[in-house]
Amino acid sequence: MGAYALIGESILNHHASKYLQMACFYNQSTLRLRFFDKTSDAFERCLNEEIALKNFLCDQPKQFIIHDYQDQICINVDLELSTISRINIGYKEISFLSFWTNRIERSCFIFIIPNLQMNNNNNLTKNFMDQLAVHVDVYQPTIFESALHTRLYINTLSVSL
Repeated sequence: MGAYALIGESILNHHASKYLQMACFYNQSTLRLRFFDKTSDAFERCLNEEIALKNFLCDQPKQFIIHDYQDQICINVDLELSTISRINIGYKEISFLSFWTNRIERSCFIFIIPNLQMNNNNNLTKNFMDQLAVHVDVYQPTIFESALHTRLYINTLSVSL
């Protein structure tokens, strides 16, 4: 197997683009977001690292595209409480260069899922914590149409504590 490099600049008034994938992993009370190139080898390496840490894959990797606008990448994670209610569990801004270079494959962004227990008319019951719905948005503020918007269901009963 060989290696190759593509060197050059974007055409004037056109920006280079790069496809990435995001995978979400869950372990007890944390949600781990991993980003990597759109190759099966990159996903396999990421999956092996997370399984070794006893983390569970929430869903198949989601694909999205970033553009060379030198704009930061924003990650927003919300926990769904009901069909009309969410709470934000994290927001991060990452430099564009971290995503554009291969350094992103070793990065992990961790979000803590709060332990919600309410006794007010049993609005949040044990069933709520058995399956979580999490909304993850990944975007560049200047190019919102290329954003990744995904809703993940995490079955916490399959996680051995």
